[in-house]
Amino acid sequence: MNKKIKSMLLPVTSVILAGVFLMFGAGKLMDPVKWIDKFVAWGLPEWFVSVSGFLEIAGAIGLLIPVIRSLAGLSLALFMVGAVGTHIVHAEIGMIFVAGSILVASAVVGWMRLPETKAYFHQLNGASGKVSEV
Repeated sequence: MNKKIKSMLLPVTSVILAGVFLMFGAGKLMDPVKWIDKFVAWGLPEWFVSVSGFLEIAGAIGLLIPVIRSLAGLSLALFMVGAVGTHIVHAEIGMIFVAGSILVASAVVGWMRLPETKAYFHQLNGASGKVSEV
């Protein structure tokens, strides 16, 4: 990917994804009753509504912090694997594509930012004078 396009597209995608995860996460925490029936119908416990909301908000914040953007993106992609699987099992065709698109976008942001995150933590490790063993 062209470096100039990458430098423009990835931050914009990260902000859009952060907005999506913030919206859904806040919705689960602010109005859990709306979500409890859905989660129970999907075979998930009621308490997972709050856990899901918290994870989505934490991931949204992580997407806005450049040094951990890749970790947040990849973590949210893994989280979305569960959402896609749930929608597949319950034949919610429209939501399969919505959740799948969010999964792919999260994975792309995470993967494309991974070299920068690795370099940052490698630099920290080198600056501390510690030698890491592999």
